[in-house]
Amino acid sequence: MGTPPTSEAELRHALEILAKHDGNLTHAASAAGMSRAGFAARVNRAKDSRLKAEKDESIELPDFVHGDEEEPIDELLARFRKAHERKQKAIDARTWFPLKVKEDKPYGILWFGDPHLGPHCNWALLESHIAIARQPGVYGGNIGDTTDNWPWTGRLARLWAENDISHKTEKRLGTWFMMEAGIKWLLWLGGNHDEWNGGTEFYKMLGASQVPVIDWRAQFTLCHKNGSQTRIDAAHGRKGSSIYNPAHGTLRDAKFGEEAALFVTGHIHSFGLFDIEFPEKKTQTWLAQISGYKMGDRHALVNGYAQANRGAAVLSVVDPANGKVQCFADVEEGADFLAFKRR
Repeated sequence: MGTPPTSEAELRHALEILAKHDGNLTHAASAAGMSRAGFAARVNRAKDSRLKAEKDESIELPDFVHGDEEEPIDELLARFRKAHERKQKAIDARTWFPLKVKEDKPYGILWFGDPHLGPHCNWALLESHIAIARQPGVYGGNIGDTTDNWPWTGRLARLWAENDISHKTEKRLGTWFMMEAGIKWLLWLGGNHDEWNGGTEFYKMLGASQVPVIDWRAQFTLCHKNGSQTRIDAAHGRKGSSIYNPAHGTLRDAKFGEEAALFVTGHIHSFGLFDIEFPEKKTQTWLAQISGYKMGDRHALVNGYAQANRGAAVLSVVDPANGKVQCFADVEEGADFLAFKRR
């Protein structure tokens, strides 16, 4: 005859003995009069069956021992499933989302590199670019890092302590830049500096339904009244770097990612602008790595990064007649070109 199956009561009893011996299999097996291997197998079968040790019926425990304040698992799973569906829907909605531009004439997008509004911002240059962004047919794009927004804790807190500006003042500057500087914003990106201290969420609430504020990267399609479209991939920063090509990460995304007429990037405070063809794809695109407005950057100094002197911003001119893009490192020259095209 075969060995009869171990009963549920025996399995529970094994767990009870193990608990009395503080989980020591050797001592528990000895107390049960079994080999260690045999007792361990019985304990494992009990655990696989999700059994628990027999309760001492002489003691009736209060209900809260069983977790009366915890959300039931089935409700927990239902809530998480719903949250996942909502988040996936939001991700899908932000991937190549449409931006309808109701312009018949060519128009410009002035891409502001990392502004870092505060004591280290090149204000004269920024204000000259803001004046251009106020011109007819020019829209603004903020590549992120609106202020330094140094964190209050951790190793970077020393930079916050040394920065001659308060967080309150930084928020006032950010509010002015978004709402009061007279720029018709197409979108804002959140950069790594914006992520600290809830900065990105602050700008999202500030912009609300007026300015799209996107975390880190925005892939979108400019849709024109005549049906033409222009795809743009804008990111605060990208994967990959090279001492030989300041736009290496941008090139990588353009070469191996989805197609777009313009790839624009900030973050690393360096400049490069390229009109590049991918003959194997039979496509052409612009790569714009913009340097931003930060001057006197101690991080750049101690790490041997030279101060960029060009490309704080790039002006891209879009022609809705055909959806094509032309980019200018010299923002003033680009504005003159746009004014000529809009005559």
